[in-house]
Amino acid sequence: MNLHKTMIRVLPFAIACLFVFANTNAQVIDKKAEEILEQLSGKIQDYKNMHIEFTYLMENVAENIKESKTGSIYIQGDKFRLYIADQIIISDGKNVWTYFKNGNEVQINEVDADDENTPMKMLTGYNKNYRPKLIGEASKTGKLIQTIDLIPNTTQSFYKIRIEIDKAKNMIHSSTIYDKNGTTFSYNVDNFRENINIHPSRFAFRESDYPGVEVID
Repeated sequence: MNLHKTMIRVLPFAIACLFVFANTNAQVIDKKAEEILEQLSGKIQDYKNMHIEFTYLMENVAENIKESKTGSIYIQGDKFRLYIADQIIISDGKNVWTYFKNGNEVQINEVDADDENTPMKMLTGYNKNYRPKLIGEASKTGKLIQTIDLIPNTTQSFYKIRIEIDKAKNMIHSSTIYDKNGTTFSYNVDNFRENINIHPSRFAFRESDYPGVEVID
């Protein structure tokens, strides 16, 4: 799976699946799971912005693949700025800049109005895209964790997203995407801050900040 597309689709750690829970599909709804998600969404919807620091782990046991990275993301409305490995991915809601540090290269693309895999689309598109299922509650690293699976209602390259919620804090603890090829993509929240001061320049790519950058438009 392409790292760029994966990051855009699943970040921030299944918070992107937590905002709208009225499901009109003729499917059995897990009421308890829905209630937990609604409580979480009620808390998060009041945030004007978010900054999340995370640890990312990609693993495929059969292919002996295990890759770990740290990163962070700022989100404010339709705008975001993601740092991961040697990439910086920025969106002002209209354009997306993907900057590769190693090659001093930036790729520019317009935001696809029909793309459901952007952070904000996922933040507001849960009701038509996923079905929740409560797996249970258990103690983990001294915290009471509620585990919920989100099953996609449409064909995807993955068959579920598993989110873990810190019950005491009513906040995301981690999320894992289960790809159909046997790969898992896990995101553990290391630090979460809300309603912080974010300068508008964070959500724009300025060529002057990257001398000699090659622009691919």
